[in-house]
Amino acid sequence: MSIPLAHENPFQWLGELQKLAKQQVSSLPQPEVVQETWRGIAFRLNQYKLLVNLKDINEILHCPKAISRVPGARPWIHGIANIRGQLLPVIDLKACLGGPNTVLKNSTRLLIMNHANIFSGVLVDEVLGIKHFSEDERIDPADMQAKEDWIAGFIREGFRQEREEWGVFDMLMLSKSRQFLDAAA
Repeated sequence: MSIPLAHENPFQWLGELQKLAKQQVSSLPQPEVVQETWRGIAFRLNQYKLLVNLKDINEILHCPKAISRVPGARPWIHGIANIRGQLLPVIDLKACLGGPNTVLKNSTRLLIMNHANIFSGVLVDEVLGIKHFSEDERIDPADMQAKEDWIAGFIREGFRQEREEWGVFDMLMLSKSRQFLDAAA
């Protein structure tokens, strides 16, 4: 392609330059479509493998050894722990939801959440790490295997990966729920 000289016709010259630039751009590699990835903390309550949005948890700790009981509190409140100078209510998540009590083991972890100015730690049986899911792995909670009533109401969505189902546990819904906020016996 020959480019006309600028002194012949400036508009024709600019038009030819534009055509040449468009031809060169079309030969460049095209950007890949980036698929959104959902990330969450995987944990276990009984046999259920659950997820919580990464943004919903401030910290993950071993269960503190020194927990002070709270008189007049519901049985699912393990007590208050001092975490770096800040008092933290320690709540047994399963028992709070109406399930069985959590048996404290080496694998038991405390998920620290801070929603709507409710700073608390919830006990879970085990933290399994951070999981990543693509949008095409998302499933409707209604399509998931039946969960017990004590947990089903807090599963807002799910993912299926390698034949395993992961329910997304809604910590914000938990922090606003009556059963969570009604801690007095």
